[in-house]
Amino acid sequence: MNRVVVFLLLVVICTDSTASALSQTANGWEQSFKAGKGIRGTEIVHLETHKGRLYAGNGYWMDTRGHAKTPWSQVLVLDSRDGTWKVDLALGGPHLRVTVLKSVTFATDGEGKALAEPVNLLLAASDIQGGQRKTHIWTRDDERNTWVKTMLEGDPKYRRSTRAVIVHRDGKTGVDRIFVAAGALGIYSGVYDAEEPGRIRWDKKAELGPVSIRPMAFVEANGSVYASAGVSVYRRKDGLSPVWEKVYSDETREHWELGGIRGLTAVRSPKGSGESILFSHTDRIIRLDCGDDHKATVELQIRQLLEKSWKTPVRGSIIAAYSNMMPLKDPATGRTVHIMGVQGRIERGQRSKEYRDDTFFGWYAGGSYLIRGSAESYRLKEVNGRWAAGKPKLVAPRTFVMSPFAEDAGKHVYFAGFDANFFPALDTAWVFGASIETVLGTDR
Repeated sequence: MNRVVVFLLLVVICTDSTASALSQTANGWEQSFKAGKGIRGTEIVHLETHKGRLYAGNGYWMDTRGHAKTPWSQVLVLDSRDGTWKVDLALGGPHLRVTVLKSVTFATDGEGKALAEPVNLLLAASDIQGGQRKTHIWTRDDERNTWVKTMLEGDPKYRRSTRAVIVHRDGKTGVDRIFVAAGALGIYSGVYDAEEPGRIRWDKKAELGPVSIRPMAFVEANGSVYASAGVSVYRRKDGLSPVWEKVYSDETREHWELGGIRGLTAVRSPKGSGESILFSHTDRIIRLDCGDDHKATVELQIRQLLEKSWKTPVRGSIIAAYSNMMPLKDPATGRTVHIMGVQGRIERGQRSKEYRDDTFFGWYAGGSYLIRGSAESYRLKEVNGRWAAGKPKLVAPRTFVMSPFAEDAGKHVYFAGFDANFFPALDTAWVFGASIETVLGTDR
């Protein structure tokens, strides 16, 4: 692994109200962040909690000002619910978006020896797409309030799109291994190493790859780690010579931008003990029953539910569960449900077309999300209530986390997102929050 070590001083930006005070709405939602004059951005790609703080990774994809006038992507931080968002890391050019933001914990070193205490690290990643393609990974030094920049080795001819990270204890070696989905390079693995500048020693070659379509998600289920790439799901056979075996695939046309299978999530198996895996693919939510030879069941045809709720045909693409599906305990029933963001295109056309007012270039304007109560029960809600004229166009809830703040007592959820979908955008990034009761309740 080639290492470019950079100690970055934290950037504190004085902002106007767009980045600070909560904006309370009438339906129980609070707007925590709105891109504007201080901190800008077209999208929030990731939210993550780490050591009592809330972090967000933004992006400037399709910003109408052009690359020469954008500040490039940033990691933002919030210290309290009524605090002010600040820039914690400026990635610098030409990093267009924060593609990974993940808090990970290691309990062993690279030999499987237990650490004196588990080590918790916050990682960010981004890619250089043009020219000599590169993938950079930053590790936060929480003691010094700095970030250390490293580079993942890989042939520059392969397209980059670092997307997901997971730590898994190898069932054969007992080593805590970290995995990163690194675009067409495939899936790389590494181990904790306190002597490395970024405290992770990455392998020099991919465990799985190169691949034709970027890997999008990881999940651990029944003691194994799974990954998705294109139209396929793979399971890792642990050991000194690990192998990734394909356990699911279909004949859907592959598409780099849409990314194929997303949102791998472990859920309780409907057939007894053990776990199944839930994911989104095109306009479907599919369940793989691991204990039944990874048999696939379509739980939901998303388009039908969107059309019923929006009361209009959905003629274009659908993207659901951008990164994951979040479990929430419903206080009304005591049962665990799962939420996942979803967007759909009502109208198709070029930039010059005059689109409906309730869309962003044809994509429905509201921040819709699915709530899965069970395999037979899905319903649709929207961040900030049902979209209406005068409300911000949210388009796509990409990411969500439970509040890390003590005052919220584990009862407040943050949502964030937007997706420009190859259309021009400016200051469209957003973060909203609400109580679990509001998130799961019936819209008034």
